[in-house]
Amino acid sequence: MPNIYYCNGLGNNDLGILRAVLSWEECAKLLQQFSVQYAGLQFPTMTQQDQGSAVLNMLKGGPDDTWRVGFYSFDADLPQIEEWVQTCVASRNPLPGQKLAD
Repeated sequence: MPNIYYCNGLGNNDLGILRAVLSWEECAKLLQQFSVQYAGLQFPTMTQQDQGSAVLNMLKGGPDDTWRVGFYSFDADLPQIEEWVQTCVASRNPLPGQKLAD
């Protein structure tokens, strides 16, 4: 399953903080909205200028092997990605009395 990590670039060997574990369906929706750049098989090295960035980790290439295994850097700003993550998580866990979206 794909994972999203948030990075602040301030710590030594900062590998980021796991923010979300996505289903393949959720990942497909994310990648329709945001573009990413392949960063390789190793977690990208963060710098001071990378404060507030996000990284997508594809542990497997996907159900149809469309994506290469490895790490991808988002071209979007962290607040945009966080808004999407919050919407995604909220749709998984509706408030009491609400139905899941179809």
